[in-house]
Amino acid sequence: MSKSLSKNIIFSLLASVIAALFFISCSQNTPELSATDYSIIFDYENEDAAPAARLSVFAASGSDVRRYERIRITSLDTGLSWETDNISRMESEDVQWAGCTNLVAPEDEKLPVGKYEITYYNADEKECTVKLDVRYDIGFYDVLLNDLADYMADKHGIEKIAVYDKEHILIYFGNRTENFRTTRDIWNTYREAEYYQVIWYSRDGKVICIEPEKPVVPETEVKDEEKENTEESVNSEENITDEDSLNKEE
Repeated sequence: MSKSLSKNIIFSLLASVIAALFFISCSQNTPELSATDYSIIFDYENEDAAPAARLSVFAASGSDVRRYERIRITSLDTGLSWETDNISRMESEDVQWAGCTNLVAPEDEKLPVGKYEITYYNADEKECTVKLDVRYDIGFYDVLLNDLADYMADKHGIEKIAVYDKEHILIYFGNRTENFRTTRDIWNTYREAEYYQVIWYSRDGKVICIEPEKPVVPETEVKDEEKENTEESVNSEENITDEDSLNKEE
């Protein structure tokens, strides 16, 4: 019994030592970044307002992205800088990515074009810095919603669509084919669809324009409802006219 107990104690101690050594080894690792990517996102609220712009920056990591604590992003041409611990992490085709998606410029300023420096810090303040060259058409700031489709068509942009159910769970995301041209088309394809958004991508994928969310209502139902409302209005007017005629006769 004592020998078995001793073996268990020794095994537990060895396991603790191995775990401690593994933790120390991990804590000494510096961030390893192999590639960077970015996009400028223009969010539209309505037809009258100019879009709001934000910068999204990500880096592919050779080390565990869960250990990243914060990121600093600096425009080398202007000195504008952001530092955030609100890190987005994702995995695509066995590659881990870490970054941030909501970097906005100060009021009445535009996101700078040019060279950026991005520094990733892990839990023990080890760091790794990479460079990024941000290029995009600043003219997007002046494009209102009603002009967006034509503006994108001139630049050979790609129109995509996102379709959601009533819980705002994504049902479909992809190119806006003929199956998704009208709200009736969307409803015929996905009877559970409640909302949709049109999303435009520039030809190089670096600019993304997100239109406001809209409800999915079959067009025939809308027309039938409008017809019913019109008929009710006409009948109401006829009833009022008939009542006036009777009152005059009396």
